[in-house]
Amino acid sequence: MAAKIIVNILLIITLGIAQISFISGWSAPYSDLNLVLVILIFILGFASFNLAVWWSFGVGFILEIFFFLPFGAYLISLILTIIIANFLLDYFFTNRSLYSFLALVALATAASELIINFMAYIFIEANRYFFPVEPAFWLSLLEQIGLNLLLTFFIYYLVHFFGRNLRPVFLMKIKK
Repeated sequence: MAAKIIVNILLIITLGIAQISFISGWSAPYSDLNLVLVILIFILGFASFNLAVWWSFGVGFILEIFFFLPFGAYLISLILTIIIANFLLDYFFTNRSLYSFLALVALATAASELIINFMAYIFIEANRYFFPVEPAFWLSLLEQIGLNLLLTFFIYYLVHFFGRNLRPVFLMKIKK
């Protein structure tokens, strides 16, 4: 049990470091990739809700230390996003197909960005514009969703290749 906790803590720290130092250092559109959110959705889909909440709490705390948003913005955003994604996974997406993961990551990315920007709008006085009105916000959100979907596609097929537990589902009309 202790070894499992230590391994999870080390993986959480590794994920936080990869997001902060590796991905944030990329050039303009690629630095918007949210590796943390994509990994949390896969943990939610394949492991459990409780593990995903603990991971979101741990990674959110690491992100809080290094990013310049009000303290609690990443914690609240990640935890609320996992709760929303779990609701969607339980009641709307009934299987673990590629399409379910792509839709779940797209909706979770939009929810996460809306929560973070809303909290930044409330707590930071330097932010003088209302973000939903700005076209740049929506363009940035679409770019981030696109990058996260590409990463989700890659990770899904990587897990499929190594695990053979996943099968891509293609819906076909049955001819009578």
